[in-house]
Amino acid sequence: MSASVESTVCDSFGNPVDIMESRAEEAARLLSALGQTKRLMVLCRLVDNEMSVGALAEAVGLGQSALSQHLARLRDLGIVATRREAQTIYYRLASDNARRLIGLLYELYCAPAAQKTG
Repeated sequence: MSASVESTVCDSFGNPVDIMESRAEEAARLLSALGQTKRLMVLCRLVDNEMSVGALAEAVGLGQSALSQHLARLRDLGIVATRREAQTIYYRLASDNARRLIGLLYELYCAPAAQKTG
């Protein structure tokens, strides 16, 4: 009679390492998308509401061509989604993980308390 004992390797927080490894690529893609200043500003603008390409371009100070390249990358990564109304395309944040991460970044860098301690 032999019992099979599975040993799971965990990190210092008790999380299984194999789960972390399987999600590391996804996390790296999100962090890479946030690592470019203008893309980060686009995502910050989309946290609370959707915006048209024209409104986004004006809000972040980019031409529509440059903005379209950033939005295409974010769309390919599944971070933003679109909807069309007549000739206007609206973008919205589609990733809950991105929304949560941007919220944390806001708390750390943009909230009034963060500006005092910065």
